[in-house]
Amino acid sequence: MKIESLQDLFEIELRYVYDCEQKLVKKGLPTMIEAASSPELRSALEQHLEETRNQVARLERVFSTLGADAKTEGNDILDELNSCVKDMISDIDASPLRDAALIVGGNKVEHYEMAAYGSLVAFAQQLGFEDAVQLLEQTLEEEKAADAKLTQIGETVINPRAGQEPRAA
Repeated sequence: MKIESLQDLFEIELRYVYDCEQKLVKKGLPTMIEAASSPELRSALEQHLEETRNQVARLERVFSTLGADAKTEGNDILDELNSCVKDMISDIDASPLRDAALIVGGNKVEHYEMAAYGSLVAFAQQLGFEDAVQLLEQTLEEEKAADAKLTQIGETVINPRAGQEPRAA
């Protein structure tokens, strides 16, 4: 798709985040949940999986308000982030250290999503898509909260545990 207007850019970015959220629901978050050993981390990831399912539906409503088909556009950024998380899972035995690595991966995804949704909100405001603005702002706030929760769990629970593990010689 040749991008020739702000609306074109808005729609292509919507398709990128739609792809991102769908991949997180189908594989990304379930993989992280399964790999997490900390009950606190597992609970936070499970909660965010439910939020992400709602975010997919919210994006479908945004597409509907635009009169556009809810289609995905391949998201290489998320694919690369997911690949890094999979590598960490396979390279680190189940432990607080693996949980710390999962938090790093989760924070990276959240930061990408915050950047994407922040731009989408700005574009929707500029284009006068008030319904889309409200829906996208709601998701942006959820992504910020998920990032903050992961950081809080890391700093107060996981990182202290991982720091107590013996170091390799």
